[in-house]
Amino acid sequence: MNSLVPVLAALMLATTAVFAASEAILAPPPQPVPEAFGELLITRDENAPNACDIELYVQNELVARVAPGQSVSIPVPAGEVSLRVAQHGSGYCAGQFAGNAQSAIIAPGEVRHLRIVQDEHEVFLAPAAD
Repeated sequence: MNSLVPVLAALMLATTAVFAASEAILAPPPQPVPEAFGELLITRDENAPNACDIELYVQNELVARVAPGQSVSIPVPAGEVSLRVAQHGSGYCAGQFAGNAQSAIIAPGEVRHLRIVQDEHEVFLAPAAD
């Protein structure tokens, strides 16, 4: 009977290994990690120097038009994001101010609050005091 103990122990180990391997095969494949996003909160002061809408571009794509006193919230992929603002409209408002490209590095889950600043020469984004 003492000679059966090592054989039974080896069979139990082999059975355990087979069950562990079958569980690994039957387990669902790991799900891909969704791309991490952050958020831009863009605000325009009610006391803007004019009533022209300001266009907001993210990665060179128009994503919003912001009037004086408005705020917009935009989800953006985490990482470096290219931003630009420009005055929109026709007549007096037609392309009078076009801002230079700016960039921001957004962490996953971060909410970055920026404000639209406009003076007599240019329009740009600046950090907002929360």
